[in-house]
Amino acid sequence: MQIPRAPLGQSRKERNMMEILASVRVRQYELTYLLPGSLSSSEVSTINESIAKLLKKQSIKILSQEDWGKKELAYPIKFKSKKNYEAFYTHMVLETDAAKIGKFEKGLSLIQEVIRHLIVLAEKESSSVEDLRVE
Repeated sequence: MQIPRAPLGQSRKERNMMEILASVRVRQYELTYLLPGSLSSSEVSTINESIAKLLKKQSIKILSQEDWGKKELAYPIKFKSKKNYEAFYTHMVLETDAAKIGKFEKGLSLIQEVIRHLIVLAEKESSSVEDLRVE
């Protein structure tokens, strides 16, 4: 990401202020994480609540949450010296600035039940396939 710079005629303080404003831009992120398939549904909901509390503690807004359920993994993932062939998938859309995402990711990695997680910038709404067809 390229930070917009102040014109050369502006003071260092004004340039620093522009850099700070650029770094606190609010963006949307997508979070997907996996929990072991051996957990019960009550344990999964407890972990989901603890992740939601962690997000709230970091002042990160949850725009949507989807529980994709228990799915078979493409390959076994070794977790706590046991191979997992299934996992519970949860997907969230979050809204925050970049500085808070790093702190949240550190906190998420400390939750021992999370097998894997992925945080990416959310794509803007794309046109549907029908809209892209050539007439």
